[in-house]
This record gives sequence, C-alpha cells and structure tokens, in this order.
Amino acid sequence: MNNAARESVSVRTEISVPPDVVWAAVADVTRMGEWSPECTGAAWRGSPAAPVLGARFQGRNRKGGIRWSTVCRVVEAEPGRAFAWDVSFGPVPVARWGFRLTPGGTGGGATLVEQFWQDRRDRVSAWTTETVLRTGDRAEWNRRNMTVTLAALKRSLEAGAADAN
Repeated sequence: MNNAARESVSVRTEISVPPDVVWAAVADVTRMGEWSPECTGAAWRGSPAAPVLGARFQGRNRKGGIRWSTVCRVVEAEPGRAFAWDVSFGPVPVARWGFRLTPGGTGGGATLVEQFWQDRRDRVSAWTTETVLRTGDRAEWNRRNMTVTLAALKRSLEAGAADAN
C-alpha cells in the first residue's frame, strides 16, 4: 500500500442551522446510519451512554453483502465545536474519525468538516481490508462516502429546520 492510500481525508460543507444543532446530530452516533452509505448505525456500550470523553459505542457497517462492526471510544467531545472517536476492529486499531464545526456559516449556521485521519492499520490489515471490501484506495473511498454523508446530513438538518419554522 502506498502512502496516498493512508492519507488523512477531510470533507466540508456549510449547513444553515445553528452549530449546537449540527453537533447534537453528529454526536448522536445512533443516527449516523440515516446519512452514511457505509455506517448502518451505532449503539452506546456501557456507561456513560452519551457523547462524552471516554464513552464507547459499537458502530455497524456494510458494503454490499459484507457487514462488520467496530468498537469506538470518544476522544473529543466539545459541544458546538468537535466530536471525534478512535476506531478499533477487535484488538486492531483502525483510525480516528470525527467532525469539527466552525460557527458563523451561511444564515447563522456552521461549517462542518468530517475528518478521517491517523490511519492506524498495519500494512497487512490495510491490504486485507481493502482487498476484502474492494474499496481500492481507502482514502478516496472515504472521501466519496464522506461527501455523500455530509450532503445527506445537510439536507436532513436544513429540512428539519425549515419544518420547525
């Protein structure tokens, strides 16, 4: 695997709802399956069952007929600003994922950035994952999925805000 396949990836969008509303959505891991083309959902594990430092959740994922789950630990939880977690597959560390928000976007909203960084897989794990899932360059695969996720999240939150008015 080359270094490009292990690069960090970020995708951004402007969302016309308040940052605290955006943060509440992305920090509610049980909702991610509503927007993501790969993550089908998540459930909090143990206590605390909330988006706070150290909380754990199990993420469920799918690509075609292949399904798998990961264990995640919240490593950053700053309401209205950032939410991030470390991912592992069994004992194998995978990566860090997260969201960053900057208030003051369009219409009093926020700029939302989804990030995948710190790919922690060893070469064998990375090759195995990309071969079994047939993703090719995982960074590019993640970029495409993150773009779809943010577009769906934006539509959902902006439609919800319009319905509330």
